[in-house]
Amino acid sequence: MALSSNSIIHFTSTVDALKGILQDNFKIKYCAETIFFELEKEIKYAAPMVSFCDIPLSQIKDHIGKYGAYGIGLTKEWAQRQRLNPVMYVQAGSFLAKSIQESYRNIAKVKNVEWDKISSDQRNWLNILRYVKNYEADLSRGGEVVKNYRFSDEREWRYTPSYEECNPMAINPVAYQTEEQKKRINKKLSNLRLEFEPNDIKYIIIERESEISEFVDILKKSKGNKYSYNDVERLMTRIITSEQIKTDL
Repeated sequence: MALSSNSIIHFTSTVDALKGILQDNFKIKYCAETIFFELEKEIKYAAPMVSFCDIPLSQIKDHIGKYGAYGIGLTKEWAQRQRLNPVMYVQAGSFLAKSIQESYRNIAKVKNVEWDKISSDQRNWLNILRYVKNYEADLSRGGEVVKNYRFSDEREWRYTPSYEECNPMAINPVAYQTEEQKKRINKKLSNLRLEFEPNDIKYIIIERESEISEFVDILKKSKGNKYSYNDVERLMTRIITSEQIKTDL
C-alpha cells in the first residue's frame, strides 16, 4: 500500500468554509505556529498559508477527527504548478534543529528588526522557517491538547505566498490573538487567492450523505461562473462523505 496519495487534501471544520472554497478558491490567512528547536525553548510566529495533507483516504480517519469533516482533494500536478511544497519536519534538539535556530537568530539579531523591510537573505531564511514543523510535539485543537502528537504522520504540504505578494511574511503571534486582531490582519490579504480549476479536484468531502444535494446545488449555481455542466456532472461522482470514510475505508 502506498504511503502517500496522488492528491493532497485540505480539511476544514465547517460546511460554510468548504462552500466558500468551492465558490471562491482558497483565501490566504495567517496561521500561528510554534516550533521547538530545543526541548524547552520555542519560536512562535504567524505566517500566511494554506495547509494540506498527503494521506491516502484509507488512512485519513484520525485526521478528520482532528481537523474537520469537510475537505477538498486536489491533484499533485496542481500542487506542483502552484509551487506548494512538503514541510520539513525536524526533531527538537537535533543538529539540524540547532542549525536552523542559529540561522533564525542571525536573521532576528538586529535590534527592533522591521520585518516588512528585511534584506533578501533574511527573506530567504524566513521563508525556509515557514516550511519547518516539529516531527513531534503537543497539538492543541479545540481547547484540547494531544501530548507528543506526531506531526510527521500528516505529511503536510504548504502554500505560502511570496514576499512580493504578502508583506510581512511573518508576524509576532502576540499581535494575532484576538478575533479583532485576526480580522484586521487578514483583511490585508483579502485579494489573495490560491486558485484551482474544476479539473484539479479529485474529491469533495462532506460530513454526511444528507448534504450531497446541497453541494450539488452549489456547483450548479456556480455553473456560469466557474463550473460547466460537464464539470458538475463529473464532480457529483467525486463527492464522498466522512461517514463513508470512517465506516467503509
